[in-house]
Amino acid sequence: MTVHSGESFYVHPEANVSVFSDLNNSGSLGSYNNSSINFLGQRWNNMSGSRIVDESTGGQTGLGGTIRFSGSTSQSINTLTSAQANTGFPNITLANPQNLILQGNDLLVRRSFNFQSGKVILNSRNAIMQAGANIAGFDNNKYFVTGTSTTGGALVRKTTGSQTTQIIFPIGSTVGSYTPASIIYNGIAQDLKLRVFDNVYDKATFGNPDNINFVTKTWNLSLNNLDPNASLVLNAQHNSSEEGSQFTADRTKSFISRYQSNIEKWDFADGNGITPGVISSGGPIPNSFLSTRTINRGMGLNEYFSKSVLKENVLANYRVPVGISPNNDGLNDKFVIENLQATDKVRIEIYNRWQSLVFRDTDYKNTFEGIGNQKGMLNNNLPDGTYYYILHFNDSKPVTGYIIINR
Repeated sequence: MTVHSGESFYVHPEANVSVFSDLNNSGSLGSYNNSSINFLGQRWNNMSGSRIVDESTGGQTGLGGTIRFSGSTSQSINTLTSAQANTGFPNITLANPQNLILQGNDLLVRRSFNFQSGKVILNSRNAIMQAGANIAGFDNNKYFVTGTSTTGGALVRKTTGSQTTQIIFPIGSTVGSYTPASIIYNGIAQDLKLRVFDNVYDKATFGNPDNINFVTKTWNLSLNNLDPNASLVLNAQHNSSEEGSQFTADRTKSFISRYQSNIEKWDFADGNGITPGVISSGGPIPNSFLSTRTINRGMGLNEYFSKSVLKENVLANYRVPVGISPNNDGLNDKFVIENLQATDKVRIEIYNRWQSLVFRDTDYKNTFEGIGNQKGMLNNNLPDGTYYYILHFNDSKPVTGYIIINR
């Protein structure tokens, strides 16, 4: 089905139509109050110059109809124009267990998004909910998938800046990992842009991951305007399968940790309790847990949060290298942890990519130079590559990371 430039196709109030083919809109497609378009094609293409209008005078402020995506295979919305207001959907219902994939530019929803089945794969795009727009029907099988990397798609919710109720963000990094959040925000009117990605890095978006003392998820909240007086209540939900081993052991003492960009550290706080995961349109989700953090001292443009049981950042006092080059040139030949004191007691274990222990020292003194000391690798040069370490500083909780050997 094609609506050519200069042409119009309107679905009037109370009317219901079905589209079984792909749809190419270069003109004006009207979806009026209480009308319904059941889209069963694979690709909905919003071409340059296209509009999706409702019954209001300007075509963008009315109730509009519902566009229902319900194909038997995965479907996509491909927006080839940056004029979001013109191509925003008034109301979307997703009833496709094979998922809806975003392509082209970002998706704008003016009034409502209702999940019946399936997920929205953001595919490095944003799903933008206009101020006051509602999301319904979400749970651990129906949500927005942001992607696993530190950058990518996000769910954007516009706010007036003065809230008394929670804004829900039903998101997850993959199709099998629902880790949503809710936010109460008070400050200047602006967009709240939230995504979640895998791993917790010591520099927020890079560096060594700690998947022992944290859950394996980082929530990234972005604002479009600085607000030194903003306040925030964040509720974040995770699954037990995504907990580090130490986190599981100390779960009841856990807290939401905030990354402090000015000093490049994750902060720590008193454990404020953990409750069953209830961010769902249905009942609580089994084996999921909810935690809360309140921020009263303003917000940066990019904020990072995770969940931790680590009561202090032991690496704050040390500098751990990311790699060594043991070629006897006098530069980076050994794994040297800077700022070690004579009284420090450091235990280290190093594993290869097959999780086999290749080096251990219960009183480490910066001696490792790429030579194994365990069975099978005793006194042998370790092959170049990436290795995994576990460090204990003075009997602290373990710190993990990666080291690259490159001769």
